[in-house]
Amino acid sequence: MERKQRNRLILAGFATVVSVILVFISWPFRYVIAITLLLAFILQYPTAWLEKRIHRRRSAVLIVLASIFAALVFVLLDVIYVLYSEVTSLAVSSENLDVILNQGFERLIKNISTLISESLQLGSFQDRISQILSTILNNVLTTATDIIGRFIPSIPLYVVELIIITLLLYYLLLRGRDFIEETLSLVPPEYQREVNKFLRHLQSIYYSLFVVNLGSSLVSGILAAIGYAILGVPYFITFAILIAIFGLIPVIGRAIIYVPLTFYYLLIGDPLKAIVILVFSWAVLDQLTGLYILPLWAHRTGKVPQALTILAFTAPILALGPIGFIIGPAAYGLALALYRTYRDVRQDRDRSSEF
Repeated sequence: MERKQRNRLILAGFATVVSVILVFISWPFRYVIAITLLLAFILQYPTAWLEKRIHRRRSAVLIVLASIFAALVFVLLDVIYVLYSEVTSLAVSSENLDVILNQGFERLIKNISTLISESLQLGSFQDRISQILSTILNNVLTTATDIIGRFIPSIPLYVVELIIITLLLYYLLLRGRDFIEETLSLVPPEYQREVNKFLRHLQSIYYSLFVVNLGSSLVSGILAAIGYAILGVPYFITFAILIAIFGLIPVIGRAIIYVPLTFYYLLIGDPLKAIVILVFSWAVLDQLTGLYILPLWAHRTGKVPQALTILAFTAPILALGPIGFIIGPAAYGLALALYRTYRDVRQDRDRSSEF
């Protein structure tokens, strides 16, 4: 073995060992790193837009980060206000929670029973419905209590992770462009063209999968705020925020919010408003934004197939959990970018061979 080749093998082995150590050390913060990279990619667009107008990169980054934190604080304060108001109203009420829920069950049973033939055994039907609803409610309360019980002891860890995300995000938005250029300078000159093609495809695909998905969720949140305000839904801004957040989950995300809202109005004896809310939410928030605006927008910006868009955000979540929301589209987008780069290189070679 030649000395030069032996030195290359030693260098490759050393680089492999260092990479394994870095992955091992950083593995506990894999979620933090994934979230930071996603946020850096999304926030680079408003940062670049703002930089063109104020001509200061650092100020643009600080303004964008401050805006994100202000939005998060607003959401948290809004949720806390709603919870405080509802808990206070229940505490000062003369009726306890069990009585309120039982009255809601009775109203729901009464509204449903009017649509059923008198020949049915109404008593047994009422008992069965009450048992089902009681079981569902108990399961929901138990799950919520378990989630809160796990969340409270982990608050210090979440604070540390938030600080790390903020610092990394600030650095990436400020110097990420220089880091990418330095990395690309290490690529051999004969592969520069292919790498640039790959990065262009990757950027357009990721823009379609992440930025467009976020944009459509914000649109659905705005439409939900307008629609729920017109329909007289209390705390319509809170529900609109939840629609925008859960709308990031494809297919079923928005239904997680408006289906319980529909059942709430059925429980309090207002089936007409329940039906109107269900129809509006399904037609406008799901069909218009989730199944039309999002896939069409994604297809036009990055030429991403609609089926791939839905698959990228659905299957990985079921397989990997919440982190699949980031890893799934990233993996599908990477595969699509590699395929398109290979296709372009192959077409260029075919054209050059013809001459």
